[in-house]
Amino acid sequence: MSYSILSDQEIAALCRGDRPMLTPFSTTQEGKPSWGLGSFGYDLRLGKKFLVPLGGVNAVLDPVQFPKTHFRQVEADHVFELAPNSQVLAESVESFHMPDDVVGVAWGKSSYARCGLLVNVTPLEPGWIGRLTLELANLSPLPIRMHVGQGIAQVVFFRGQRPGRTYAEKESGGGYQDQPGVSLPY
Repeated sequence: MSYSILSDQEIAALCRGDRPMLTPFSTTQEGKPSWGLGSFGYDLRLGKKFLVPLGGVNAVLDPVQFPKTHFRQVEADHVFELAPNSQVLAESVESFHMPDDVVGVAWGKSSYARCGLLVNVTPLEPGWIGRLTLELANLSPLPIRMHVGQGIAQVVFFRGQRPGRTYAEKESGGGYQDQPGVSLPY
């Protein structure tokens, strides 16, 4: 078995059967910005739920003691406008069931990158199950309009030898396992 980046054919094969790697799955690219299967990755769609920071003078974001009350959930049916120089947490439409020998890395799409949107790189570890939380930052001095249900990020998948422990088997507990949607740090 060779270990490398997965092609469209290999990704499609992992998305069929009783335990698909991602759902819903499209074998073609559609929409603008596009979503669906690419030659060496899968373009994810932006979901409709967002966690928006409230801000404030005394708010400090600490992943160890996260101030959950400093965020509010917003749902958008068609578009979400991200204010200049701000960030938001969002969800993908797609859910994942990562095989034990595959890791994925999320990258931003070029259409949004050219507008100043940074999609934070997020690993999808072997054995992880859930809907992906996307960290989106507007580096532009202008608002960025994001389209719900359209492409927002691309995941590139790599196959390797099964690790000694998967995400579900981590000593720290794999706190984001079975994540149902956009989630704050646990």
